[in-house]
Amino acid sequence: MRLLAPWFSSLAILPLAQASLPLLYGTEVWSSPYSNNKPSVKVETLFQFPKNGSWVDNLVLRSDGNLLLTRLDVPEVWSVNTTSGNATLAYSFPNVTSCFGISEIADDVFAVVVGNFSTKTYKPDAGSFSVQKLDFNRTSKRRSNRTSALPAASRIAALPEAQALNGMTTFSKDEDLVLIADSPKGVVWKVNIKTGDYAVALNDTTMQPAKGQALPLGINGLKSIEDYVYYSSTTRMEFCRVKVDEDVKPIGDYEVIASGFLPDNMDVTEDGIAYIATDPQNSVVRITPSGQISLVAGGQLSTEMPGPTSARLSEDRKSLYVGTSGGQVAPVLGTFMEPGKVVKITLE
Repeated sequence: MRLLAPWFSSLAILPLAQASLPLLYGTEVWSSPYSNNKPSVKVETLFQFPKNGSWVDNLVLRSDGNLLLTRLDVPEVWSVNTTSGNATLAYSFPNVTSCFGISEIADDVFAVVVGNFSTKTYKPDAGSFSVQKLDFNRTSKRRSNRTSALPAASRIAALPEAQALNGMTTFSKDEDLVLIADSPKGVVWKVNIKTGDYAVALNDTTMQPAKGQALPLGINGLKSIEDYVYYSSTTRMEFCRVKVDEDVKPIGDYEVIASGFLPDNMDVTEDGIAYIATDPQNSVVRITPSGQISLVAGGQLSTEMPGPTSARLSEDRKSLYVGTSGGQVAPVLGTFMEPGKVVKITLE
């Protein structure tokens, strides 16, 4: 086994040699703390990249029911047909190495976080991060080996003060605001997608990296539901929320809903039920508003979906789509890795 030191994004936990997971996080984390240890769901691979090293970071649903996914290992956004499983490259961003959070900001228009990040050293290039727009209602043409239609791309804002932008959620389409997690800085930025103005909106100890970690990874995934901002805090092993006003100012306490597991990106329903990917724990968990945790699929020793990084519910809540890193962060049983993929979980 290896000691895992948290860092960034769907990286969630970075493996370091010559130690074991329980030494860092406590054996209770790995002894199945969930109330449902034998879930009855159907798990199938919808699409898988061909090569090891491919890394799905985030997922978002389009209005037609298909998926867009971002990749951490290359600066690409892919489109995945949720019926056929066919996938195509939707857009490749120039002059950066990686894509992170993605969120719909208008009908078939998406904001995407991009920046420079090394999957070899697990270090970001501070100052390289920005928010870009992909408009699938408009197309442009770029010539490589052939000419093909691409979504129109433009820059929304550069955030040179950010240390490492990560998960993103649309706060208000009416107010043109998106929220973005800055994992090592432990804050939430708000960005006006029309003007490009930005500022730190939320800052709390629950968002900051836990002390004593080799590499800092605090707030990770984000989801805005009505008056609440939900977020995962990886090294603190917490799933939290805070009530905010229309300017994203906190008007309630920062609440820890559940703890004792390793949360990455997630989806949250309007009634407060969360589905959270737990990258190095190779599982997806379900958390009720009262904080009860149950296992949805996978498991620490399971090769079903190594390194789940993100989760997205279908509109009817009957399916859950999960993106993976293929176990690059923490290989299953210390050795098993595979190419990143999108898994479809059919829920009861």
